[in-house]
Amino acid sequence: MDKLFHLNWFGGPADSTKGNFLNDNHIFSLIMLAILTLIVSVLIYIAVKRQKVNKAPNVAIIMVESSIMVADNFSSETHENKFDKANPYFITIFIFFMFGNVISLLGLAPIGSSLAIIFAATAVTWFGTIIIGLIYNKWKYLLKLLNPLELASNFSPLISLTFRMYGNIIGGVVLITLFGLFLDNIWAKTIGTTIDSTAAQINPIGVLFLPALNMYFDIFDDAIQAFVFMILTISYWYQAAEQEVKEVHKEKIKKWKKQIIKNTNTEENSSIDIGANQEVAQEIATT
Repeated sequence: MDKLFHLNWFGGPADSTKGNFLNDNHIFSLIMLAILTLIVSVLIYIAVKRQKVNKAPNVAIIMVESSIMVADNFSSETHENKFDKANPYFITIFIFFMFGNVISLLGLAPIGSSLAIIFAATAVTWFGTIIIGLIYNKWKYLLKLLNPLELASNFSPLISLTFRMYGNIIGGVVLITLFGLFLDNIWAKTIGTTIDSTAAQINPIGVLFLPALNMYFDIFDDAIQAFVFMILTISYWYQAAEQEVKEVHKEKIKKWKKQIIKNTNTEENSSIDIGANQEVAQEIATT
């Protein structure tokens, strides 16, 4: 979204009318995100290692532990404990998109505004769906995947997941940019100058309204989009494995029917044998 801190990393732009290359470079944003994640991970690891057994954990450790437990339990409940080993992947997706877009507050390009990055994450989810389907349904899922009648629906997640995230992030950028230009024009007309003048750059009207939009689009909207991406990933994986559950139920029903028929025949045979034995016993008694 809009940048809270207009930082020019490693110097300002050569042309004042153009943005800094690193500020608009998504690869640089990914590198900074990886560095920040590594730093936070190391700090958490050091804090946990320094924690003594005979003392209660501090607030930071409790918050981190509670957040991970809540996310893990929520993921398990969503997919009904089918993919418990994949919960770290689901949590990582949420953290990646959440903090990868919030990093725009530091003056960097949000990773959600890169179509290539979102498509790469979507491709991982899509290939994971295929693998889950093959594991649970074997060759039946492959035939379903290659079915011409369902070809569009099988490949639609690549488009829907990608453009849902991309469209929301770009939409937020456009809205904030247009609203900022609108407020700048109002302020410039109020003080009787042009929008390009130095006096128009300090806009008290924008200071009142733009932070609220930044708060929504840079934090709440990013969290919502990251959460939706994670939920849809779990949903696609669950649906790929759900077909096998139906087949198992069908096989169980067939086995139960066979067992019921077998038990019924056994009971009929046993009743016939009991009746024959009773008749033989009566004949013996009369003789």
